[in-house]
Amino acid sequence: MQTVAGALLSLVIGQPSEGRPELTPTAIMAGRLLVQRLFGGSSDLMDYDNVPTTVFTPLEYGCVGLSEEEAVARHGQEHVEVYHAHYKPLEFTVAGRDASQCYVKMVCLREPPQLVLGLHFLGPNAGEVTQGFALGIKCGASYEQVMRTVGIHPTCSEEVVKLRISKRSGLDPTVTGCG
Repeated sequence: MQTVAGALLSLVIGQPSEGRPELTPTAIMAGRLLVQRLFGGSSDLMDYDNVPTTVFTPLEYGCVGLSEEEAVARHGQEHVEVYHAHYKPLEFTVAGRDASQCYVKMVCLREPPQLVLGLHFLGPNAGEVTQGFALGIKCGASYEQVMRTVGIHPTCSEEVVKLRISKRSGLDPTVTGCG
């Protein structure tokens, strides 16, 4: 079915995919949904919002949802809160690597319940971290819900549930302990 879906996607969709995430998993999902509409009686359409992606470089970068700039353009600077941190993953501690390379940023609406609009993660395992938080964002998670989530220690994804410093505060976003 993936082969049929991919072939149909290439033949039928073509130009309409312009401006949407040009990722293999996105094309496969869109193709599957197209096949289900054409041959299975479904009416489900591809949802191109909040598609997670990762750049697999030596230090991975993953993101899902809106960037800080997109959120500000859509909602206005006064309605956006950005939480961020530089952190040092466990594997960097063992190797003695610089912690300033790893960074996590969560873009939220400022007004309660502070819906999470986007997550950006630079560090080891960014793909795994981003995939996990993509579900939360797709389901409408709030900043408070993320902060009430127990992080698995010591993992890179734990850094997301420890985000307490907003850019607006002007405080140093470097994580210095377990907190």
